[in-house]
Amino acid sequence: MELKKMLRSFDFARIILILWLVSSLFILFSISRIDWIVHQELYNFGLQFSPVWANPYWISLRMIYVWLAIPAVLSAVFLGSDLWGKLSSKKPAKLKKPEAQALKSNHMLISCPSCKKIFRKPLVMLDFSSGKPRLVNVCPYCNSVLGKAYEESLETMQIKELDREIVH
Repeated sequence: MELKKMLRSFDFARIILILWLVSSLFILFSISRIDWIVHQELYNFGLQFSPVWANPYWISLRMIYVWLAIPAVLSAVFLGSDLWGKLSSKKPAKLKKPEAQALKSNHMLISCPSCKKIFRKPLVMLDFSSGKPRLVNVCPYCNSVLGKAYEESLETMQIKELDREIVH
């Protein structure tokens, strides 16, 4: 179970991408050595230049470079954007315009512990779960209860139902 979890983790994907980049550097070095052998060493042993063998060699060499460069560039861009995201997340988050205006005008902002959204004013609803109705503050986004709105009892509150009126 741990092996399956490790193979699906995001850190494992990063390690694979880094290994891919390192191995692509070794492949580039090896190909450049082969190219140097063809263009330098083999001429010393009597190789005669001919477009018949040179053109397919150059086409193959360039295709290897292209097919090696595409995943290497994509891996580098992904790892760079991941690193950039981690570095920028350490900075304090900038507030959006309504939140910044609320702070300037000394209004209180509330953050819901369930959905983590920020709002100025919670919804006030009646809670009938404890027998007696009571007012509770509720998140306007996820409807999770934030706390009691008033500690006093609601005996004087009138609750209207469809056809009748109930007074507590």
